[in-house]
Amino acid sequence: MLKMNKLQALILLIIMLFLPALNSAQEIAGVEHAVSGSNMTVSVTLSIDESQISLIREGLQKEFVFYIDIFRRWSLWPDEFVRGKRISRTIQANSVKGEYKVISSDETAVLEKRFMSFKSMLKWALMVNDVKIDMSGLEDDAPYFIRVTVESIKKKPPQVLGYVFFFVDDKDFKIKKDTDVIIKGSK
Repeated sequence: MLKMNKLQALILLIIMLFLPALNSAQEIAGVEHAVSGSNMTVSVTLSIDESQISLIREGLQKEFVFYIDIFRRWSLWPDEFVRGKRISRTIQANSVKGEYKVISSDETAVLEKRFMSFKSMLKWALMVNDVKIDMSGLEDDAPYFIRVTVESIKKKPPQVLGYVFFFVDDKDFKIKKDTDVIIKGSK
């Protein structure tokens, strides 16, 4: 009887490691875009569930990575990545000291921003405004769309454990949202 319980526990552990967690409470709430000449500006808002917010409030450092990409839609081939931007936001909260900061980085700059309240920090960290993407060189008659992907990175395990448990995912969640066909290209 005892061996059967150990076997059941081992099977349950393996199933829990290989099945992704169902995180339906996180969603990309809004993707707004505007085309102006050969530039496009995109704004993205992420909404997370209360358990994630409470972990951040308790002091857990969280990193959210936003990928804002332009894809070309093909009828027979898979969609083609054209260009995009990567923005990383690392949230650090210390409620005891009253310190709330977000470190935001993209391809060109790193910005460290401090806040007076947890609510204002969270609002700024989960909203990416006016990301400029150059559209020069895109074909005029081709259909394009925007794909926004957001990942929440877990705290990295010690390096030795990372080698042993290489099959365990290092992301809390990964969600994506596609817009409808929005561009017919511009030159």
